[in-house]
Amino acid sequence: MKNKVVRNFLIFVVFWLAIMMGMNAMHKQPLFYNFPWEVLLIFLLALIQITTNYQRKIVWGIYFVVFFIYMLLVGSYANWTSLIIFAIMSVFMTAITYYIGNQFKKGEQKK
Repeated sequence: MKNKVVRNFLIFVVFWLAIMMGMNAMHKQPLFYNFPWEVLLIFLLALIQITTNYQRKIVWGIYFVVFFIYMLLVGSYANWTSLIIFAIMSVFMTAITYYIGNQFKKGEQKK
């Protein structure tokens, strides 16, 4: 793989998943219990930046919508304040994903 940043992050994700699955097996829980889906989602969404040439606003919009829907699915909706919390967390996760995507882009440039 030419992009060393993506390769290193993928190695990190694989080790994290192996550790989580090992801990779940040690505690006699299902393998996908407490599975870090957010990390996989961040990794997959960050790949959008290196595979497409979308503008920054479009990428941020895609990230925000996907994370907001994810927060609605895994979070517990109580009232309108939970939607505000979901939106704040979606913005935070979008910023992290955009930063990681930028690091992925830097990894594929020749020095």
